Amino acid sequence: MAKKEYRVLLVEPSEIVASGMAAILNKNKEFRLVATMSNLSFYKNSRTAYDVIIVNPAVIDYNERFDIRSMLSPGEGTTTVMALTYTSYDENELRQYDGCIGIYDTPSRIFQKLHAAIKEASGSKNDLYELSSRERDILVAIAKGKTNKEIADEFCISIYTVISHRRNISRKLGINSISGLTVYAIMNKLIDMSAIQ
Repeated sequence: MAKKEYRVLLVEPSEIVASGMAAILNKNKEFRLVATMSNLSFYKNSRTAYDVIIVNPAVIDYNERFDIRSMLSPGEGTTTVMALTYTSYDENELRQYDGCIGIYDTPSRIFQKLHAAIKEASGSKNDLYELSSRERDILVAIAKGKTNKEIADEFCISIYTVISHRRNISRKLGINSISGLTVYAIMNKLIDMSAIQ
């Protein structure tokens, strides 16, 4: 059985970065770069449907409109939207994306992140309430009061990966506050009350 081919749109103002991402995507037959645009205003005139949109958050004017999904067509709800970052962004800005690709990610890591985000975005409702072992570990660290940086250092992952895990945990559990996540961890015996700072 042939693998699905994902149609990708890249929204990146830097021609150098766009060329590099295009070269990486062309190495994998599963992802086909259909178009590259320098900003989202060109996207509004596009009639093409995309499976994955990779966006540099720098192209978005957060003063005008904060939510990336509100910039997409109504039928694009199933599209996986990834951030392409080369600097730090506020957690609230990155929370709206399905995943985050860092400028220093290797090609294999980029494809891992793309697959994970696609799988997560297309997951069935039954999967929503099942946390992965890594997500349980992150949840325990959150309940212990650790910051994103402390969690990233502990698990040898990037802060963006921690943010992505936190977003996924909150979405799966339907809990958005740290105190709510802490209570969930205690109630499900993931952590003991004495471990909380």
